[in-house]
Amino acid sequence: MKDIQYFLEVEDTYNQTEPKDNMVWDEEVQDWDYKHIPLDFLRSRPFRRSFDNIEYKKELTKGFCLSDAELTILGMFIMHCSAPFRDDYYGETIPDIAMYMFEVLDNVVEKAPITETDVVYRHCKYPDKSNMKVGDILFVPHNLTCSTDLWRSHDGCVYIIKTLSHGNTHAHDLFKLYPHNVMEHQVNFRRGTKFLVSSIKKITGTSNYFFFMDELE
Repeated sequence: MKDIQYFLEVEDTYNQTEPKDNMVWDEEVQDWDYKHIPLDFLRSRPFRRSFDNIEYKKELTKGFCLSDAELTILGMFIMHCSAPFRDDYYGETIPDIAMYMFEVLDNVVEKAPITETDVVYRHCKYPDKSNMKVGDILFVPHNLTCSTDLWRSHDGCVYIIKTLSHGNTHAHDLFKLYPHNVMEHQVNFRRGTKFLVSSIKKITGTSNYFFFMDELE
């Protein structure tokens, strides 16, 4: 597993390159559009910003024996930018640095306490899948972020997930490992977890849906 110096050095090297033009002309709509450049999240120096308050993170996670790289990645994932931890953020080719980020985050999730919560909620954001039907199996290649709480506002679809028993579930309580916000109880599933869509219900007054799911072994 890569140490913190690897991530800081890659970030520094990337920021020494000239920024690319991220605007392209869209012939279909006859207007300029934003071109997604996946590694441009490094321009804001998220590794450095997260690493700079490492002592605070060490105090928060006392007893879990997290390395500097794990603490930095965890801070990024929770506080600064979670999108780059999704495989689908990069398109067809996932860069090496992202694969190493995934590996470090996997280790962090594994160190967090296994959840004892029977039901967790995923308040969906783009590009979470929402065109499913009953009986479909949803495979999530990244660390799916959920909450123990169902929020009142439903700006998108919601996955309502019944977890496996404590000895079998892939869900871990990050809010117990990193108690940075008493209002948010974040639970994350390990990469590659699968879910079975058991039922679907329209959310009243919206065009969105509740997807009821069962975690699979």
